[in-house]
Amino acid sequence: MKKQHVPILIIGNIVLVGIISFLFSFYFVENNKTSIFYVDNVKLFNGFNMSKDLGKVNNKKIDQQRKKMDSLYTVYSIFSEQKNEEKAKETEIILKKEDLELRRMNEYFSNEVSQQVWSRLNAYIEEYGKTNKYTIILGTQGNGNIMFAQEGIDITKKVLEYANNKYEGN
Repeated sequence: MKKQHVPILIIGNIVLVGIISFLFSFYFVENNKTSIFYVDNVKLFNGFNMSKDLGKVNNKKIDQQRKKMDSLYTVYSIFSEQKNEEKAKETEIILKKEDLELRRMNEYFSNEVSQQVWSRLNAYIEEYGKTNKYTIILGTQGNGNIMFAQEGIDITKKVLEYANNKYEGN
């Protein structure tokens, strides 16, 4: 009689393990479907009001520097045409200094300002993710990091709206 109970217990255990495995995998898959999202980093950065504000300020400075260089180049051209080598040489030295300043300004904007913006955005994204109980928010730049995603998991627009509201103090 004992031998007949052993196969039933084994079959019962196998069925029980199968049911538990199915329920666990179903729960795990369902949670992952709703907790992994992504944002388009380029759209997020370009649409973020802080980025726009800092861009306006820095672009104004860069444009002023370009105008200054254009004027200096015009003066340099006049001196060169007049064969005034001494004044042309002096202007050329000033032009080189101003060109270096323009490069420094461009580098500052592309590095330092971008870092400030991303620092703020990352804090907002983390807060948004925690508030919405997301497991992962991935970032993509539209160049192959995420090749396919189901419709509805791109939350760029929502995160951008959230970040801009936070930035504006709302």
